[in-house]
Amino acid sequence: MTRIIYLICTVAFICGFTRMSSGSSSSQSGELTSHASGHGMTQEEDQLWKEFAQCKIKPDKDFSFNIIFTPRAKAINGKQITISGFMVPLESNEKFSHFLLSRRAPSCGFCAPSRPNEIVEVFTSKPVMWEENFVTISGILILANDAQKGIFFQMKNAEVK
Repeated sequence: MTRIIYLICTVAFICGFTRMSSGSSSSQSGELTSHASGHGMTQEEDQLWKEFAQCKIKPDKDFSFNIIFTPRAKAINGKQITISGFMVPLESNEKFSHFLLSRRAPSCGFCAPSRPNEIVEVFTSKPVMWEENFVTISGILILANDAQKGIFFQMKNAEVK
């Protein structure tokens, strides 16, 4: 599984990165939420994805990646967030509790779903069924600079809404 995640992130890195403008919003309950503009193929207005995209990805000499988190990303580390995106299963089971959430809809089985700073590794509290369409997930955000896997954002104790 580590090889799959590494491969996805390597291909995404080779495809290049773009810099997006920052911004975020909070709900009245104190939970950080994202606001997507509809259920399209991308969420260009989604504030959390924009914040994640501001984090700089840098390759190392050993072909792994490191990230420089923005101050805003550091501020939401360990906090409850809600974000929307597309499920990318890592297992071929009917139900699973570990998958990737991608900002962009996967369009090819052989292509990376997004850039490394546009992917969140999700661990749900109970197994869930795969959803083909846009999903909204809540959980605790963990900044995880895992250079070997190329995973920079994780969500623990997540629930699909």
